[in-house]
Amino acid sequence: MKNTVRDINLKANKSPEKFVLESELEYLAEIGGIADRISNDRRIKIVAIAGPSASGKTTSAHILCDKLKALGENTTVVSLDNFYLTPDKLPILPDGRTDIESVNALDIELMQKCFNEIIETGSTMLPLYDFKTNGRKLNAVKADITDGGIIIVEGLHALNPVITELVPKENIYKIYISVNCPILDDDGKRILSSRQIRLVRRTLRDRIFRGASVNDTLSLWSGVVEGETKYLYCFKDTADVHLKTLHLYEPCLYRREFTALKSELKSGGEFYDYFLKTADALEKFTPLESSFVPRDSLIREFIGGGKYN
Repeated sequence: MKNTVRDINLKANKSPEKFVLESELEYLAEIGGIADRISNDRRIKIVAIAGPSASGKTTSAHILCDKLKALGENTTVVSLDNFYLTPDKLPILPDGRTDIESVNALDIELMQKCFNEIIETGSTMLPLYDFKTNGRKLNAVKADITDGGIIIVEGLHALNPVITELVPKENIYKIYISVNCPILDDDGKRILSSRQIRLVRRTLRDRIFRGASVNDTLSLWSGVVEGETKYLYCFKDTADVHLKTLHLYEPCLYRREFTALKSELKSGGEFYDYFLKTADALEKFTPLESSFVPRDSLIREFIGGGKYN
């Protein structure tokens, strides 16, 4: 069983560079097959990619975009994150918290306007959201497929009917992505769940790209999980394909940086024990240097220094 601590450490110790390459090629082969299917169906105009937080939606969308371009398709990526409402306009939950995970946290009216324009005319002006300042700039980026092509729409709500019903069924291809593979101990018991791996990914990513501390990330985690349950999982079975994004070398890669965050963790929080359990599990793995990870890897979405970030 290749997803055990023993097997992962064996590969990391024997040849870390080969281990990383094998994991990368396995993922690229999967996404390459998806690109072939899309390119061979001339009816497809929209590709919708949805998945839970830190599943790798953004980079998967860009890698798929590159694969389609290599097949001669005029392709552009649209991130639903750029349609987030500013904090003063977000919906409010019954307990007074802002509901940043709901589809209603998006500017649906603007989104529909942009999508209608690009479907009808081939081009539109898209907004751009800055998560560090929580500010949004309108008409910031032009999306143009006037000569025919494929739009890749990625985001938590990309499989929501609010999005998918904008176009005829035969013109849309739906992808659900997730880690979808736990790591096991040598007795076959789960030591790291898919959700724990996503928490590690999100914690590291948010520090780099959103200026968030580990405590900031944990304070939002309950809402993230709740939002996925309410607004995502109910649509995942509508997808045409499921894409697994786990790279088996990840626990080795994250060991040093994630476990070091224990010193910053505030005790007593809702996910305090969950974080420590995750960090303790990572300490069982052989450390692996980030220099082995290619610039165009999906994993660069979480550690920085990548082609797509």
